Amino acid sequence: MGHTQSKPQSEFEIHAGCLIKYHGKDEHVIIPENVTSIGEKAFYLYKSLKSVTIPEGVTSIGAHAFKGCRSLKSVIIPEGVERIDGDAFRSCTSLTEIKLPKGIKIIDKGAFQHC
Repeated sequence: MGHTQSKPQSEFEIHAGCLIKYHGKDEHVIIPENVTSIGEKAFYLYKSLKSVTIPEGVTSIGAHAFKGCRSLKSVIIPEGVERIDGDAFRSCTSLTEIKLPKGIKIIDKGAFQHC
């Protein structure tokens, strides 16, 4: 009975607001509201990821965070994200749509290379 609530939360390894790693198997992932940053390699080489919902409140996306997510088709990055680190979305070869916030300050080298 209680497994429906606890299972999704256990799929996310979060430390001090930073999403360290996603351990689930979903194709469509909704990152929890309490996350303020997406850490380095959080979804690295997660080939079955098709979409991700990044919540308001996230301010940065770490290096290699979504690198190699070959099935990822579209990403909406919410207002408040100020930094996308190097190679964050590198080699996301199916990525055809990305919406960036107006207030973004840094898109580091290679963030969208080979997309």
